[in-house]
Amino acid sequence: MKNPMSAVLFLAAAGIAAAQTPAPAAPAAAPPAAAAPIPAGIKIGVIQAELALLQTRDGQAAKAEMDKKFGPRAEALQKQKTDIDDLQNKLERGGTTMAQAAKDELQRQITTKTRNLQREAQDFQDEQQAEEGKVLAELEEKMKAVIYKYAADNGLALILNVATENTPVLYVSQALDITQAIIEAYDKAAPVKPAAAKTPAAPSAAKPPATIAPRPPAAPPAKP
Repeated sequence: MKNPMSAVLFLAAAGIAAAQTPAPAAPAAAPPAAAAPIPAGIKIGVIQAELALLQTRDGQAAKAEMDKKFGPRAEALQKQKTDIDDLQNKLERGGTTMAQAAKDELQRQITTKTRNLQREAQDFQDEQQAEEGKVLAELEEKMKAVIYKYAADNGLALILNVATENTPVLYVSQALDITQAIIEAYDKAAPVKPAAAKTPAAPSAAKPPATIAPRPPAAPPAKP
């Protein structure tokens, strides 16, 4: 997706250039083309596919499993980052009173710990993304089957996924939103698990995060 700020700056620059250069005569505006009417009987649905997937019982169970598997490691990485921040603060507070040897030792610890954190955070992210991709691929195949069946059963000729940021859809009536219906259809088709949590209602405008597992903390850049 294009950076909105870049678009604003481009438009501003174009406005300045237009103010400095005489504008050519504008051609006569062409009459707007009449919108082709949608044939009677054509049914369209829209869905926030990622939200629907994560709100199913299988999606909630997968998220809980990923949190259980990767949560402790994410917390350990966060603790490492906190330790580095504490050392950095200590170095900054004692910058004028601390002996040079002590400052050098603190800086060495900060550099070493930062490099270790960056390496471990990258390994964590690679492993987490691989596991997440595998889980999501399995759930997406099940979701596709449910969506296809729903479309056939309800006579829908087109279903648009409006969850992604790059969707070309600018407006859609909530009456066309089948997200909650798909969640219910998925859960009805899937076997009920004893530990499954109750699926909350999906908000019509909310957009889900593209993840089902905790992310590692951002490591500060290592100082040379």
